[in-house]
Amino acid sequence: MKKSLSNGFRIYLVKTQFIGIALVLAAMSLVSLLATRDAGAAQITTRSLTISSGVPSASAQTYTYGFTTATSAAIQSIEFEACTTAIGTCTGPTGQTINAGTEASRSGWTNATTFTRNATGGGGCTPAANVLCLDRTQAASETAGARTLGWNTQTNPSTANVAFFIRITTYSDTGWTTSVDTGTVASAVVQTLTVNAAVAEILNFCVGSTTINDATTSIATDCTGVSGTSVNIGTLDPTSINVSPININGGDNKNGVAMVRTNASNGSVIYYDAIQQSGTNHQGTLRISGASCNAGNVSTDQCIDAQGGTQGTFTAGTEKFGMTVAGTNCGSTTSYTCAYASGTNNLDPSTNYIGAAANTFGTTNGYAWVEGGTATQIADTPGATKVIDDEALVLKFAATPSITTPFGSYAAQADFIAVPTY
Repeated sequence: MKKSLSNGFRIYLVKTQFIGIALVLAAMSLVSLLATRDAGAAQITTRSLTISSGVPSASAQTYTYGFTTATSAAIQSIEFEACTTAIGTCTGPTGQTINAGTEASRSGWTNATTFTRNATGGGGCTPAANVLCLDRTQAASETAGARTLGWNTQTNPSTANVAFFIRITTYSDTGWTTSVDTGTVASAVVQTLTVNAAVAEILNFCVGSTTINDATTSIATDCTGVSGTSVNIGTLDPTSINVSPININGGDNKNGVAMVRTNASNGSVIYYDAIQQSGTNHQGTLRISGASCNAGNVSTDQCIDAQGGTQGTFTAGTEKFGMTVAGTNCGSTTSYTCAYASGTNNLDPSTNYIGAAANTFGTTNGYAWVEGGTATQIADTPGATKVIDDEALVLKFAATPSITTPFGSYAAQADFIAVPTY
């Protein structure tokens, strides 16, 4: 969507639209609870369960069990039983499936032989959605101590904000018959928390005058510091070309400036539009307001001929008026590296308004001025990065009269327009 703001010493437009950005956070609660499944088995201590996500119904999860065994004995089979309670009759949590996957990680085990899921089970372990039966052939004893076991491809319960419990029993045989240690771990799945925010489209665009005449000195912190509605290039003489800033013969030692700040991610274009003054012919150039000027390019009327849309250099005494962008001033840019001399600015002068050679601050390429009252582009954001943080175009104005140009007070006016695309 395109929007325009004109400041020209006039300002038009600003329309906002909001973009919502959603950030989803999942939280998980871990609790350890105690339950003895077999009076003949010792209690597993320091038990925990880490799940890779606490989002309800999340699949492809890894459950990592941490526990300290109390008994030095072979561990050839293990039962994991998911329940809605820590003790008593076991009811499987709604939507949970732990009877899947393979060993994902391990630490602290005396023997390196891995466990595999047994879909048939036996003895005290009957596979079900909430029951995972693991076994291996490893008769050597496991020294009592701390260990972890990670198991992948697990699916969380589907009910949010509810705890679930997994009862663990180790067996010394391969058939889940002779229990060794037992204990219960707990975890929970929780509802997701959505944090909403909005970033509005931003456009700060201002036009004014400045004494700054380079690409590095800060013109103003932002648009609130840009002021002035005119630039005076002094008394014209056919023996010279007056180029702003002029601090003699009535000049006010100022350039024009157009500063832009916008988060438009698809770029911005800056235009000017010569205001048509009263009088006849050449109403949008440097002229005496209300004068009757000739239709052609002559040097005896009260209108100074505009350079036109094609940039060119001026010759003293050959009546011309024009403008150029001496460079992009980055002195007020703080949110990213910006230097016109190295081409790291985002806002660039456009063809026919590039003051000097690439990334050189100056006016050696000459000037242009379209007097017909149509919007003419002077800058845009041609690079990959389109946002602009208080980059400013330094506008230089130039004029020279003919020996026959009538005396009087001459002026030209223009609106400046910013068109960001979000």
